[in-house]
Parts: sequence; C-alpha cells; structure tokens
Amino acid sequence: MSATCTLRAAQPDDAPALAALLQGIGWFDRFATSHPDEHTAQLAPLLAPSPHQLQLVACDAQGQLIGYCAVHWLPIAILQGWEGYVSELFIADSARGSGVGSQLLDQVTAAARSRGCRRLWLVNNRLRDSYHRGFYARQGWQEQAQAARFVLDL
Repeated sequence: MSATCTLRAAQPDDAPALAALLQGIGWFDRFATSHPDEHTAQLAPLLAPSPHQLQLVACDAQGQLIGYCAVHWLPIAILQGWEGYVSELFIADSARGSGVGSQLLDQVTAAARSRGCRRLWLVNNRLRDSYHRGFYARQGWQEQAQAARFVLDL
C-alpha cells in the first residue's frame, strides 16, 4: 500500500507536530512524560534550514505530519568526500507500512547523490519493528555486523 503524502523541508513551525509525532511513537521517555507543547521551543530552532543537514517532513492529504527524517552531511577523509548520516526517521503508527518511510529515504538518497556523497549510513535499534521487518534491507541498505556503536551521553 502506498500513502498519498507530500514531502517538504521541515520548518520551525513544524515543531509542535513533530513533538506530537515523537510522543505518539512512545519510544522516548523525554516525550512520554510531558505534553508535546513543552518541547516546541526546544525543537523549533533545530528545524531551521542549514547547509549541514536536510530535515524532511511527510504530510498526509489533510496536511498532518506523519513522518520525519533528518540527514547530516559530514566530510570523511577516508572517503575523500562526503557522506550522509541519517540520524532520525520516524513514521506515525497510522502510516507505517504505507511507503512513507521509503519515500523519505528515497528523497534523502537523491539529495545525497546530488551533493556528491559517497555513502549514507544510519543506526537502527535491533529491538524496533523496522529492524525485524527488514525495512532497511529491503531499501538496499546493508547491515555491518562487524561495527559496534559507542555512545557517550553528555
């Protein structure tokens, strides 16, 4: 099934709808314990246009935000070029399986190619449904079993 949606660059005005989407997903304690309005002021400046990133939203036929994707452009010396890091891809529960995620990734891939990037990469939690459904593998992405993810919370 393919959803009818519109993709566009995210804007600071999308902050309330993005906060509601993140709360509705239910994965993040920060959003689960408060009202989405409490996050608008922090999210809005993060959605400002920047040459170092691309943030996209997907909206349904009624204009409701149903998806969000962020990619950051990074110079990589070993590649002697650029790569894109897809840091976030979230789809509303009601739109999962409808092609919205694929459309967002296709748009990010096209943007990376137009910038001359040599690769894209992302991290997917192995506990998420998208991992178990093989979403990224079906999109042509390859899992790197030899890689480890390290995080330093600040």
